[in-house]
Amino acid sequence: MTAPASSAVPAVILAHDGEAISLEEAAATAAAGPVRDALKAALSWAHVAWSKRFGKPAGLRSGEQFDAYTAELAARIRAVGIDPVAVLLDFAQRARVLGADQGLIEAGAPRIDLGSDVREETRRHIDEAVGTARAKIAEAADLVEGLERGSFKTINRQLAVADQAGNIVERTARTVTNDELNEGLAAAADHVGGRLVWIAERDACVMCLALSGHVIEPGDAFDWRLTFGAKAYPPKDYNAAGELVEIELERPPRHPYCRCRVSPWLGHDEAAARAVTHDWAEAIKEADAKGDTVAADAARRAAAAARDSAAFDLPAALRREAERSILNGYALPSESERIRVQAADRLLARIGAGKNSRSPSGWQVPASVKKRAERALKKGTFSTRSVPTGRK
Repeated sequence: MTAPASSAVPAVILAHDGEAISLEEAAATAAAGPVRDALKAALSWAHVAWSKRFGKPAGLRSGEQFDAYTAELAARIRAVGIDPVAVLLDFAQRARVLGADQGLIEAGAPRIDLGSDVREETRRHIDEAVGTARAKIAEAADLVEGLERGSFKTINRQLAVADQAGNIVERTARTVTNDELNEGLAAAADHVGGRLVWIAERDACVMCLALSGHVIEPGDAFDWRLTFGAKAYPPKDYNAAGELVEIELERPPRHPYCRCRVSPWLGHDEAAARAVTHDWAEAIKEADAKGDTVAADAARRAAAAARDSAAFDLPAALRREAERSILNGYALPSESERIRVQAADRLLARIGAGKNSRSPSGWQVPASVKKRAERALKKGTFSTRSVPTGRK
């Protein structure tokens, strides 16, 4: 992952984010890849067999030859094996361990084994999703076999139902990996006695950005009602009966394909920041006495860096960065620009037009940022929706 130019997220968390995304991608490929490959083979057979038996794909076909073709294709579809449970559980466990290790590092604590057992909710989620994927394949086979006449375009339309199976497995792989990663991060926070701070990517959805920088105590829940958009939607998960029900938002993911994470937060220590500056006071005094301006300037810079590091208020920086993202229109292609424009409009209204007006997080928004957002609102579009990845 390339670090964004003005990200408020510390480098160690950005590096950990990259590790988590790599694991998520591997999980999606390992779980959904075999399903898609098998379905692709069935579709390839369908195309070749149609050409041999009926010639051009256009035109309606029926009769005994058509019935034999659809029966064989249906049998091939039913033979597609859907058994990614073990793979999904393996990656869920790996994500749990990775999250715990990352959380301990982010908290500055020594590594300790915090376990790899996944939640029962995760197991139920996997079982439910795999069952749904199997049902989609069976449905596609039934639709194909039930055809009395059709063209190859008709066959493709029925097979599209089976394609949903791969999408379901992939979505499940990404969700349970992120879910268990955050379980591990929460376990690390609990181990070190820290709180949890929500960290959203800079092009996250308007709901997740509204949570970025918010901190909760162990056992509490984040406020899912927060959003930069017009409406927030409650998170859901599977209960013991396998039913999808509303739940408390204890940690990410907030929705499918969500890549938000939490991190242990021990707070920022301004007293320590002031104390660490004193460590450099003698060095600065000696350099000044010798007339060594280079050494004196270097010591002052080191003192300032130490002070800023110790006093860095990550939650405040994240909330400020989230508001900046809304005003800049950063978004993934999956989120409509209309939603982003309306979010920027609402945020600007809350900030107000005053020269020294502040955002809801207390950030004094630069005039240049407000003007750029106002121009985008007039045009109804942002000049760029991509997060910059480096300085020019």
